[in-house]
Amino acid sequence: MAVRCSLQGLRWAAAAGLTLVLGADLLTAGAQARPARGGVGGPASGAGVRPGAGFGAPGAGLTPRPGVGAGGVGGPASGAGVRPGAGWGAPGAGLTPRPGVGAGGVGGPASGAGVRPGAGWGAPGVGLTRAPSAAYGAAAYHPGWAGGGYWAARPWTSGWYGVRPLGWGVAGLATGAVIADAVNSAADQQSTVFVVPQTSYQLNYATVLAAPPSGVRFSYGANGVLQTAQGDCQSGQLNGLPASSAEAAQLLNAACVVAYGSGQ
Repeated sequence: MAVRCSLQGLRWAAAAGLTLVLGADLLTAGAQARPARGGVGGPASGAGVRPGAGFGAPGAGLTPRPGVGAGGVGGPASGAGVRPGAGWGAPGAGLTPRPGVGAGGVGGPASGAGVRPGAGWGAPGVGLTRAPSAAYGAAAYHPGWAGGGYWAARPWTSGWYGVRPLGWGVAGLATGAVIADAVNSAADQQSTVFVVPQTSYQLNYATVLAAPPSGVRFSYGANGVLQTAQGDCQSGQLNGLPASSAEAAQLLNAACVVAYGSGQ
């Protein structure tokens, strides 16, 4: 009986001790959740026997909070600088080429400058067209006579006739330059006639046709009537007779300049 009572008492004592231990663990956990530091358990408190945190939810003090101080510097293994920053993107607008302000440089031998001919190597212009031989004496205007083009294309020997041929005996004849200017002016206006200086005659220079060595045939207008004539530029004869009158001499002289003059 006494032994039974003793065992019963030990059971109660053990149960009471376990209750005290559990209560102490709970008190310790609660104390750790508070900012104030708890006391140290004694040898009989059962501290360290069973982990107390697993028996209850962690207190508010265990919640992580952001640090107030500045963050630390990452070490070599932290990965800092491994990935390029935004500066490695596409080049900025400043890399766009812009026209230079200074004068351009001079091309070297390999630059090809002057290798290909310019536009000046094209076909000749209208002014280079020459009248054919058939145009002379045909009484029709030809565009090749404009700009002084009448003189160089004459299909016979020319340039020998002077202002005062020997044997004429007539003074005051129009010079070759005056007659040439009259022909050039008429040709620039696409006309075939001009007024013979100091006369009322109109010579059609497009009808003038040389009959070498010194003969000439031509047409002219007198009082509105078109007439034909022939003469000799050496002897001064007009239609087989000496050009005795001043107007007749001026007419023959003009025809001889057109046929055999230099055009200057």
